Amino acid sequence: MNRQRWSLALVFLLALPACRKAEAPVVETTAKTKSTNADGSNVTTTTDTKQVGSTLDAMTETNVPGRDGGKTESETVIGTVTEVVAGKTITVLTGDGKKHTYDLDDRKTTASIDRRVTVGTKVELDTTKDPSGRRSIRVVPVSSS
Repeated sequence: MNRQRWSLALVFLLALPACRKAEAPVVETTAKTKSTNADGSNVTTTTDTKQVGSTLDAMTETNVPGRDGGKTESETVIGTVTEVVAGKTITVLTGDGKKHTYDLDDRKTTASIDRRVTVGTKVELDTTKDPSGRRSIRVVPVSSS
């Protein structure tokens, strides 16, 4: 009887690690580039990316000096839609547990959301903000290939 208990305990201990949920791999990168225009001005671009499993959060900021320049921001988020309020907001959850909420109702925002996007859909959300503050948002389902 004692031998059976030890055998059962050993099987349980060996199976325990297999029951643990695997951690999603996390990859974080930062890239900075600086270029010089013909007029001698410098353009700086910084990109920060965090990928957790199959989700992504990437932010790019470009600074262009001069009268016609300014700061342009671009962001790409790949994750699961957790909330959609038609014409108002959309919230996307990435693998790191962070919720990204976007205001679709702002007067300086134009949004294009694929009609197949609903709560639970895995999406790619791209947003760009120009130097004048105008923002464009595009949301499309991610194909499961």
